[in-house]
Amino acid sequence: MRPILVGIILAAYTTPALADHERYTSDDGKFAADFPGAPKVTAKTTPSAVGNLQVHVATYANSDGSTFMVSYTDFPDPATKPDNLGTLFDGIRDGVKGRDGKVVGEEKTIKFGPNKLPGREFTVEKDKGKQRIRYRVVVRDRRVYQVAVIGSQDFTSGNDATAFLATFELTK
Repeated sequence: MRPILVGIILAAYTTPALADHERYTSDDGKFAADFPGAPKVTAKTTPSAVGNLQVHVATYANSDGSTFMVSYTDFPDPATKPDNLGTLFDGIRDGVKGRDGKVVGEEKTIKFGPNKLPGREFTVEKDKGKQRIRYRVVVRDRRVYQVAVIGSQDFTSGNDATAFLATFELTK
């Protein structure tokens, strides 16, 4: 399965501290998260092993390039069946890693939110340690959510990144 990851690094913006966050809610995406400011929202059709997929992405980039991202994609039913989730999560991880990346730290299976939805968390190091991507993937029904912070090791393990990841929630 071809992994999905589009539009993560966008043009830089001037950013207030996360303490001055802005709640972003996607009615179509059925999620909410606290970005440091209004995110740029895009949609793109991406070819994959399971057919063309519509990927919806909300991103916010700091002036230093540190990025906050939430995306969602509706997959064909078989791809998100419980027996296929390991393959799906592995494909997403491998896509984030690319050829030059490696998983650092613990990669773990998670149960997300009050409904204990299946998910996975991992951190990838790229560009010889210059970039880190802290990643969370959650599946609800056929929809796959990807939440990430991208930047230096200090940024991705820092308070702003941790706070952003913690504010992600699924809505009705």
